[in-house]
Amino acid sequence: MAKEEIRKVLRQALLELKKEKGVGDFDMQEISFEHPENPDHGDYATNIAFVLAKRLGRNPREVADRIVSCTKYHVPRTTSIEKIEVAGSGFINFFLSPHWLEEQLLRSWKEKEKVGQNTSLKGKKIMVEYAHPNTHKEMHVGHMRTLITGEALARIFEACGARVFRANYQGDVGPHVAKAIWGIEKIFQERAIPWKQAQKLNVQEKARLLGEGYVRGNQEYEQQKDRIDELNRKLYERAKDTMSIYKKTRTWSLDYFDSIYKRFGTRFDKLYFESEVADRGKKIVLKNRGNIFQESNGAVIFEGEKYGLHTRVFITQDGHPTYEGKEMGLAPMQYKDFPFDLNIHVVASEQSAYFQVVFKALELIDEKFKGRECHLSMGMVQLVGKKMSSRTGVVITIDHLLSEIKTLLSRLIKNEGLTPAEQKRIQEIGAIAAVKYSMLRVDPKADVMFDLKSSVSLEGDSGPYLLYTYARCKSILRKAKFRISNVGFRSHKEHFSKEELDILRLAYRFEEIVREAAEKFAPNLVCGFAFDLAQTYNTFYHSHSVLQAETKEKQEFRLLLTAAVAQVISNSLSLLGIQTLEKM
Repeated sequence: MAKEEIRKVLRQALLELKKEKGVGDFDMQEISFEHPENPDHGDYATNIAFVLAKRLGRNPREVADRIVSCTKYHVPRTTSIEKIEVAGSGFINFFLSPHWLEEQLLRSWKEKEKVGQNTSLKGKKIMVEYAHPNTHKEMHVGHMRTLITGEALARIFEACGARVFRANYQGDVGPHVAKAIWGIEKIFQERAIPWKQAQKLNVQEKARLLGEGYVRGNQEYEQQKDRIDELNRKLYERAKDTMSIYKKTRTWSLDYFDSIYKRFGTRFDKLYFESEVADRGKKIVLKNRGNIFQESNGAVIFEGEKYGLHTRVFITQDGHPTYEGKEMGLAPMQYKDFPFDLNIHVVASEQSAYFQVVFKALELIDEKFKGRECHLSMGMVQLVGKKMSSRTGVVITIDHLLSEIKTLLSRLIKNEGLTPAEQKRIQEIGAIAAVKYSMLRVDPKADVMFDLKSSVSLEGDSGPYLLYTYARCKSILRKAKFRISNVGFRSHKEHFSKEELDILRLAYRFEEIVREAAEKFAPNLVCGFAFDLAQTYNTFYHSHSVLQAETKEKQEFRLLLTAAVAQVISNSLSLLGIQTLEKM
């Protein structure tokens, strides 16, 4: 990477400067590198002179000049660096060689799917726990964001060389299940629906029944509290007269979830359930009672105030483990299955205080969990012009949302020459791309305002826009019957137009962006890069002819440019969990 080469040059320059009084040892982590917005200021700019000048009590500009004078002895002839300059009050700007940039373009085309991959996380074992839908409910857009983000993170970590374990922890016991089953039984009685008939329904129809049952149970809970609570108790104890309907409806949920996971291109190495960790967690809490946990009015609590946290109940007065108590059984089970260096829980921000307590209790029980558990505090999802509440039944399900997006896309996509099957495939992939990109383009910790119309725009910052740009590139390459006659060719700097050079100065950053996205748990960085690249290419496309270039050399270079851009966009979309389309 160019950045690493620049760091190496600066380290050597600092060794020269260490001979001068006051410089001493220098931590390279103090140095920031940025890509200047104005390309006239180079490809990288660093603040090293300001950091060093403060230490030495000297003028930053003078220090910058001195650093640059030292670097000239340490820039090898074969390098990515063309020149180094001092700018403004002391910034040091690095300009990359156009020939090196062109080499990276050629590399992007030759290495195909491997472009962007690196070894920054090689040897690391990372568990990503995401999705977390509760059974006996329909999956709505709130679950969708954690599903989409978790899968993107898993792919980004893998691209950086990590071993990744995809985990999904689901609530399949508790009051919500009792309410749903209560409601379903009522609905079946009123509509005279026999179970044999219900079993013949398709996956989506069964899911809708579960959603109706949950809403009904919530609506009647105050009036039927004793009966529903008793049903909840019997479900926890696995009473024989409740297990038949419980198992059937649980299977309905899991089959429905599987259909969503397949549609969104995700998979899990293991599904974990509250029902299987509840007893384990309770035993661990009781084993540590009087030490880590304390009794309080018949319940067992964790006194979080001792650690600047909240006090929380881990076992209720009725003897049932709470969510917190169940986590005590989940973590050891997950670690046994996959001894992770890091377990990232992709969960909404409203659970931040909960996870702080859970993580503290875990590390007090077993020190190996200290520093290994992490909560990615996800922002909420709001649909522009719509309100949601699963308790009242005012929900936007994933199936319904995708159906609406498909309708919008059908009005935008050119259908000439496409078979009905091709049109259907384009609408499905386009709809998934619209949803995923709209969720991922925003920092995971920030709230998302999801707008259906913006999500399908072919001219804005959207998934379909990236698909359209990729399809445009592939169309050009098909028409040209793209081949590079001499893959070792070099163009001269003076042959590059501004628009071509803009692409060169952006495309090489892909690997750097992937590394940063992994470090910061930020798929939005990949989205931003892919959009910038697509925009830059489209600016070039509207300014220059590819197929009718002035010379054969220029045509070949522009075809390489087009092929490389298509490959990098494809790899970016793959990291986001989005399929590409050759035609659109």
